Amino acid sequence: MNWIIVTVIAAFFQNLRSSFQKKINKDVSTIASTYVRFSFALPLALILFFVYFREFAIIREILIQPGFLINVTLASIFQVIFTFVLLYLFKFSNFVVGTSLSKTEVLQVALFEYLILSEKLNIIGISGILISTLGVIILSIKNLKFFFQNIFSKTTLIGLISGLFLALSIVYFRSAALSLENFESNFEKVIATLLFGLLIPTIILTIYLLIFEKEEFRKLYNDKYDCMLIGIGGFFASLSWFYAFTLIQASFVRAVGQIELLFSYFSSRYFFKEKVKATEIIGIIIFVFGVTLLLFSRV
Repeated sequence: MNWIIVTVIAAFFQNLRSSFQKKINKDVSTIASTYVRFSFALPLALILFFVYFREFAIIREILIQPGFLINVTLASIFQVIFTFVLLYLFKFSNFVVGTSLSKTEVLQVALFEYLILSEKLNIIGISGILISTLGVIILSIKNLKFFFQNIFSKTTLIGLISGLFLALSIVYFRSAALSLENFESNFEKVIATLLFGLLIPTIILTIYLLIFEKEEFRKLYNDKYDCMLIGIGGFFASLSWFYAFTLIQASFVRAVGQIELLFSYFSSRYFFKEKVKATEIIGIIIFVFGVTLLLFSRV
C-alpha cells in the first residue's frame, strides 16, 4: 500500500503548488502561471537526475528505449493541450459546470489504460472509481440548480474534453515510465520520465510565451520567489505522481489523488470560516465510500 502514501503526498504538494499559483495569477497570465509549474521545477529535476546517475551517457540509454520518447512526448503535448482547453473553459460564465465534469478524468484514465495498456479493473474497482468520481463532482458543484440548468451547454463538452486530454497525458506518462525496462528500480524510471516530462512542456510553453506573451517574463521575474515555491511544490508533486504510476494503475492513483480537493476544501473552510453545505458533506461521504471500495478491490 506504499502507493497510497505516495499518492497522498502528491496530492498535498499539488494543492500547495496550486495555492502559490493562485497568488501569482493576479500578476501574470494563466499561460505564464502554467509555464512556472514546469520551468521552475525543471532545475530540481536536472539536479536530481545528474546527482543520481552521475553521467550524461545515461541519456542515450533512455532515448533508445522503445517507445519512451514517443510516449513522453505525447504525454507532454496532451498535458499542454489540456491546459489550453481548461483556459478556454474559463472564458465562459458557466465554466463551473465544465470544470466539475473535467473531474471525470479518472473514469477516462481507466478507459485509456484498458485501450492503450490492456490493464483491466474488476467490478469492485470500477464501482469505486464511479462512486468516488460522483462524490468529487458533487463536492465541486457550488450551485446544484445552476449545474443542472447548464448540463447540456457547450461547457459540458469542453469540460469532458479537458478531462480527456488530462487522462491521455497520465496514461502516456505511465506508459513512458514502464517502457524503461533496462532500469533497475522504479525510482530510476521516475527520475528519467520526470526530467523529460518537465523539459518538453517547458520548451513548448517557452516558445508560446516568446511569440505571444513576451512581456510575461518580466512579470515572472518580479514574482521570482513565489515562482520558486511553485517550482518546489510542482517538483515534489510530479515526482510523487510519477512514482505512484509505476507502482499501480494510474486510475487507482488518480482516484485516491482526488483527496487534493478535500485538502483545498478543508483549508478554505479553516481560513475563511465558511459554512458547510449539505451537498458538500454528501460529496465527501460519497467520495470516501468510493475510495474505500476502490481500495477493497485490491485486497
